[in-house]
Amino acid sequence: MQASKMVMVVRRPRPGSWWSGLAAGLSPVAFARHFWKLREVLATFARIEFLSRYHGAQLGLLWGLVSPLATLAVYTFVFSVVFKPSWAGGGEGGVAGYALILFTGLAVFEVFAGCVNRTPRLLSENVNFIKKVLFPLEILPVGILCAAVMESALSLLLVVLGVLVTTGTVHWTIVLAPLAYPALAMLTLGVCWFLAPVGVFLKDLGNIVGVAVQLYFFATPILYPLTAVPEPFRKLLALNPLHPVVDHLRRCLIFGQAPDWAALGWVTAACAAIMLAGYAFFASVKRLFADAL
Repeated sequence: MQASKMVMVVRRPRPGSWWSGLAAGLSPVAFARHFWKLREVLATFARIEFLSRYHGAQLGLLWGLVSPLATLAVYTFVFSVVFKPSWAGGGEGGVAGYALILFTGLAVFEVFAGCVNRTPRLLSENVNFIKKVLFPLEILPVGILCAAVMESALSLLLVVLGVLVTTGTVHWTIVLAPLAYPALAMLTLGVCWFLAPVGVFLKDLGNIVGVAVQLYFFATPILYPLTAVPEPFRKLLALNPLHPVVDHLRRCLIFGQAPDWAALGWVTAACAAIMLAGYAFFASVKRLFADAL
């Protein structure tokens, strides 16, 4: 993205120690006030980020659905036709039921994976914002997250359509589905704010993160139910913050079940802590970016 595409005036932050940045980042009130002041800049950046993904493409926004649908077709064939896993609560749906369960998980994980995989090179790609433009660098991960969430919402609309076609109805619990996104967004932002500064100084971070995200995918109950995991590992995987998020959306969109409020509550609180810690770290070291780049 070119700096010339955006025209903005942002007050230059006062110089301070890393400790002052860390303390400010850990304050939820200061965090909320800061991003409320930047809401117009953030909305502009998120819109440009979303549209730039498909600029000049023949299919335009349809590419946001073609890629996950192609991945879905491969995974569905391998894991429902070849390996034939049993999915508690969804087995009666056959291949179509498994495809909906799988696609819901993929729609969630692609938000996290797409943002995290890009983050190590995010600041290097936007070096003009660091050296030539007065720009709040902390909104860079927020912008790519907003674009990813919009793509995810389109994918989940296909899930709703699939449920309607296969069952003839849409569950009322669909209205509770968006409650999964705050935890997903906060977890993703927290990880991105941790990784973005490290990527400035460690050029191999992108390769490391790529491998780690692949491992994390298989450690998240997306291709399989948590009940299929052997007991010694089940409690460990249950601590994965993406598991309650995926489970919540499947409950609300596919199975028509009430949310697991306890699981949703703890994961939202934990992800909020991760987000604030990540932002505090980013705020404490961002004064070093100009010299490093």
